[in-house]
Amino acid sequence: MKFRIESPGHKLSPSLKTYITAKLGSLDKFYKDIQEIEVTVLNEARKNKEVVVCTLNIRVPGKDEYLKSSSEIFEDAILKVADAAKRRLRIRKTQLAKANKLKTPNRKVAAKKAVPVKTK
Repeated sequence: MKFRIESPGHKLSPSLKTYITAKLGSLDKFYKDIQEIEVTVLNEARKNKEVVVCTLNIRVPGKDEYLKSSSEIFEDAILKVADAAKRRLRIRKTQLAKANKLKTPNRKVAAKKAVPVKTK
C-alpha cells in the first residue's frame, strides 16, 4: 500500500506526515486489496474561521472510495476521515462477501435441502 500526501498552499511537517501514515496504515486490516491512498490536506477560510479539509481517495480494484472531512484541527480532520474510511471499507467488504456467497454453486443445493419435498 502506497501513500501520496499532498498539501497545496503550505508545507506539512514530518511529524504530521508520520501521523497520517500511522492512522491510515491500519486500513489494510479492513480491506486487503488497497493499492494506494491519496491524502489531500487544505486550509480554507470559512466565515472568519480557518478550517482544515482532509480528502481521502482510496484506490482499490473496481470503484475507488472518495471521502472528505473537515475540522478546525489537522489531527481531528484526519481522525474523522480515517473513521469514515474504516466504515466504508467494512461495508464494501461485506457487500463483496455477500456477492461471492451468492455465486457459489453449492448455494442452490443448500436451498433445495432447506425446502421439504411433499410426497403423495
